[in-house]
Amino acid sequence: MSILLALLFLLIGDTTPDRHKTVSVDLPVAKNAVLQADALREDAMRVAVARDGRIFFRQTNIGPDELATSIRKALDEGSKRKIFLAVDRRAKNGDVRVALEQIQISGITNVVILTIEPRRP
Repeated sequence: MSILLALLFLLIGDTTPDRHKTVSVDLPVAKNAVLQADALREDAMRVAVARDGRIFFRQTNIGPDELATSIRKALDEGSKRKIFLAVDRRAKNGDVRVALEQIQISGITNVVILTIEPRRP
């Protein structure tokens, strides 16, 4: 239940200026999801792959070729060496592969794939 609450806060857009908006994706379901409280931090490096293939770094839509540079810049500014990857369950594997390749090029090896727990009856 706590993972659902954390992900709910992560995915809810708010009415404050654009810097706090999040990208909404339909996350996959995993039985053994583990709470990732760091994913809620404002300075967390979140990469989202939308079902239409668009890639977002934090809340900014960027081209795939810009992702590695954006990650390196965030690292230079002191971000933790961890990526939280939110992939829409209907995204194409090729689009996810492109994002993962760019994350690897940036030098990050710690990638957390965000999921949600199944609903309980």
